[in-house]
Amino acid sequence: MQARRRPLHCAFGSISRARMLQALASKKESKLRLGIFLVFIALLAGCAAHQQPVPAATSAGGTVEPTFEHEAVGEASIMTNQALKSYREEYVNATQHKAFAQSDVGAWSWKSNRTSIKHAIENSLIDCQKNNKRHEAEYPCKIINVNGKWAGER
Repeated sequence: MQARRRPLHCAFGSISRARMLQALASKKESKLRLGIFLVFIALLAGCAAHQQPVPAATSAGGTVEPTFEHEAVGEASIMTNQALKSYREEYVNATQHKAFAQSDVGAWSWKSNRTSIKHAIENSLIDCQKNNKRHEAEYPCKIINVNGKWAGER
């Protein structure tokens, strides 16, 4: 004959072993949920503290106006080695009416020998935007240099 298991006693009366194990398992689940919730809140707070780049402003005519808000100034603001090489070897020696555009993810373009500075700015922005299709909405192209003058020097 098998010995009969006695129910566990607690302040509320007797509880079967199966019910007690179930209650303990749900406590473990709630601790796990609480842990996940706390990690989620910490990540959310970190994301909220992250500063997003300022998007380029557009005028009423739909043309993109250059924004001159860039933390680094000079050659230090050029993000990729390829862009820096092109700047040093070609852009610096290019004729007047030139502009260099770059996005915060590294897409870049420059144009020179245009009829005006306005055309150089527009053409370099358009070409940069073509190179930056996937990220243009979040990280738009901005003018960082016009005729050898850096955006932060204006």
